[in-house]
This record gives sequence, structure tokens and C-alpha cells, in this order.
Amino acid sequence: MKISFLGDSITFGYALENKSKKYSTLVCNEFLAEEENFGITGTLMARSGLNMYDDKAFLDRLNLLEGAEIAVIFGGTNDYFWTSDPIYPKDLSDKNTKYFINAINEICRFCKERPQTKFLIVTPYPHHGIGNYYGGPIWSWEGRSEHDTSEPNICGHILLDYVNVLEECAQKYDIPVLNLHKEQGFDWTKHTIDGCHPNEEGHKWLADKIISKIKEILL
Repeated sequence: MKISFLGDSITFGYALENKSKKYSTLVCNEFLAEEENFGITGTLMARSGLNMYDDKAFLDRLNLLEGAEIAVIFGGTNDYFWTSDPIYPKDLSDKNTKYFINAINEICRFCKERPQTKFLIVTPYPHHGIGNYYGGPIWSWEGRSEHDTSEPNICGHILLDYVNVLEECAQKYDIPVLNLHKEQGFDWTKHTIDGCHPNEEGHKWLADKIISKIKEILL
């Protein structure tokens, strides 16, 4: 069995000294599965902000999940921290995938059209990190601001707004979703290296939650 993971720096295992302790590896060890890790640091689900033009947005990498028996899509953190566009367009008929709602609908349609693969969408957990309050496609450290995810970003959204869109769209397309924002037990002061990226204990927490959800899916 092959399990593929599409994600950002959390999935990549950013700042984790022992990469064999990252959550994707722990999950695959549990199921004796082949691991494919497609985590790229700084990537958004939507074609916005940092990924407006570089073809690294989740939307531009969905094809990497082809052929997997199980595919885990874990993102949304950078859409909150590093976006340049609001979640919804002013004109709801505008289907540009720089808007988070449109990107997630397209991702969910991709999953729905591939019944041979069991998909799991995973939402971000509440934490503390650094965001670009100037927005735009450039990683502007000059405009960075460290803050909790309960605070609004440049577009006026808090992280929970992105979580809600992920959960609602997944449910609309009948795709399993793991809402880490609702899960009990995660403490960024204990489970992360820098407020955002998980340490070994944080990756173990993530793996346990995902393993439990995959077991439900496989029943």
C-alpha cells in the first residue's frame, strides 16, 4: 500500500532534526505502507501570495497523488499567514483559484473524481507564527508580524475561517476530513519548535490523530 502526503513545511518536517520522526513516516510505519512525502515549505493551497506564479501551490501539485491508495492533503496554514487574497471573491461568479474557497472546491472535485484513492483532508491546528501583513507574491520579511492564529491576517481572516472552509467543502463533497482545530491536546508551547512547526512530540500527536482517522476510513 502507498500513502501520499501533500503538504507544506509541516509535512516536509521543517526544523525536525530526525526526519524519520515526521508524522508522515510514523503513519506509514503504522500501516506498513510505502511513503510519498510531497511537503514543500511555504506553500499555499490556493494560487495566491507566495505561490501566485511558481506552480508550487497545492492545486498545481495534485497530480502527484495519482496512483496512491491513500492520499492525505494537509494545508491551509500558509493560506492564512502568507496569502495576498481574501477567502471569497467580491463577485461569487469569479472562479479564480487565487481565492481560497475556489481552490478548495477544485481540490475537493479532484478527490471526488478519483474514487480509487481514499482521500483525507486535514485542517491546520491553532498556533503561533509569522505572517506577511503586506501580502503580495513576495516573501516580504520587512512586513512580517508574529502573532497567534486567532488574530486577523491582512485580509481580515483568522485561521478558523480557513479551517471552516476546508471542513465545509470536504463535507459537501463527502470527503473525510480531520479538523485539528477542534482536536483536544495540542499545545503549541509544548508541541512545536517555533510556535508553528511540530517537534518530535508534535509530529507524534499529528500521526496518532491521522492514524486513527485513516483506520476509520478503511473500515
